[in-house]
Amino acid sequence: MRFIDEVYELYKGHFNGAEEDITAIVVGILDEQSREDLLDLIDEMDGEELFHMLATYMIEVMKRKVAMEEEHSPSTMAH
Repeated sequence: MRFIDEVYELYKGHFNGAEEDITAIVVGILDEQSREDLLDLIDEMDGEELFHMLATYMIEVMKRKVAMEEEHSPSTMAH
């Protein structure tokens, strides 16, 4: 995706490999975008990019839901 390539080139000297740095930069950039800007980015994606974006999103949401459920459900193991 061209947008990601441009962001990477702009910030590549700021990445130290820590996921937190990448997350902070991405969230900061996306926070500055309007809904229309975000939809334009999606519209530029080919089918494979769109598939991977949605798959990644859905996987992460499911992981959070499972983790929250496990955190709130009583333990089934007897001690």
